[in-house]
Amino acid sequence: MFISSIKSSNNPIVNNVKFRSLMIGLFFFNCSDWIERLCISWLILQSTESILATTISFAIGQIIQTFFSPFTAAAADKFGRNKIIIIVGILRFIILSIFAILVIQNKNFLLIAYCASAMTGINRSFIVPALQGSVINSVKENQKILAMLIYSLIMRATGVIGSLIGGIFSILVGIEEAIILSGALGLIGSFSILLKANNLIEIKNQENYLSSIKKGLSLVFGNFYSRNLLIFAGIVEIFGFSFFSLLSSISKYILKSEIGTLSILQTTMSIGSFLGIILLFKWKDINKAHILASIITISFGVSIILIPFFPNLVFVIILLLVIGASSASFDAIQWIFLQKNIPNELRSTAVSAWFITIGFGWLGHIMLGYFSDNYGLEITILLTGIILLISGLIFFVLVRLIGKE
Repeated sequence: MFISSIKSSNNPIVNNVKFRSLMIGLFFFNCSDWIERLCISWLILQSTESILATTISFAIGQIIQTFFSPFTAAAADKFGRNKIIIIVGILRFIILSIFAILVIQNKNFLLIAYCASAMTGINRSFIVPALQGSVINSVKENQKILAMLIYSLIMRATGVIGSLIGGIFSILVGIEEAIILSGALGLIGSFSILLKANNLIEIKNQENYLSSIKKGLSLVFGNFYSRNLLIFAGIVEIFGFSFFSLLSSISKYILKSEIGTLSILQTTMSIGSFLGIILLFKWKDINKAHILASIITISFGVSIILIPFFPNLVFVIILLLVIGASSASFDAIQWIFLQKNIPNELRSTAVSAWFITIGFGWLGHIMLGYFSDNYGLEITILLTGIILLISGLIFFVLVRLIGKE
């Protein structure tokens, strides 16, 4: 099914120059993001020996991302998504280069690292809505689900490549240099889109800037089904996606390893994400989004629960494959469902509704870090998985009850 979808003459990658150029930019941006995530989390953990200090860096980025997303996403709709992508890519390279130089000069860098995390949050609040809006608008109506699945697939595949590059480069050259490499890859992503800018047709929002923010958010939160899915997504973000901020700690304290193993764990999770999206290519019924999301969350929770019981690299890798598949599939389902009935000129603003909901994930980063430092990493992982499992079961029952009414 996957192969036939890729080979199909209806495939936007095969026939659509605009879509291809956006996917090339996405490839470099996402590689850059994974290298940065790997290096900064490891640097903070090595410097402080605190899981809480490490998870706080993720929380800062998420808080900033949530606060700015309605304004940055609306700016992409109003002033041009592709211009936003190019400008942010250039600024990100400059910021990460400055951060790496400051780290090299001053090893007591925690405040600097947190500032870098905040800037990353702002960058993501621009890049993700702008890219998603451009991707959807670059294809025909009957290609939108396929386009978003390919978008998700490339995002996850580049996670594999980015994690491997980041780990190998950090070991052979240095972590600080890997951070500069991260910024450089983002810069390449910007220029790859800039070179194809003439092929990228902008659909801009002509309404008042602030009123368009309100309209876009109302379209998403005003819909009963999209609102319920977003509420559930907030719970999954707090107790599921926040789990990823513990990967460096799992590598260091459970597996007793260094950054090379962390790179393997991130790569494994990305491979699982890739496989999860491939399985979604069989999904055609958008009305099954809520049922699929609940089943995926249950598998997400069970896999996390099993990690403390099998503190072995091989078993952890197997479990992370399932965890990666679950996380990627959950995200893809949300994105496709939320973009289904959004006007072309408000697509980026609609993504900010998703950002606002998942923005509460910073609570998860803080809680997981605090509980890990005070009650133990293994207990924290168990608690996280149990909450996810119970949440998935409750949402599954509620969806079935609503469906019968």
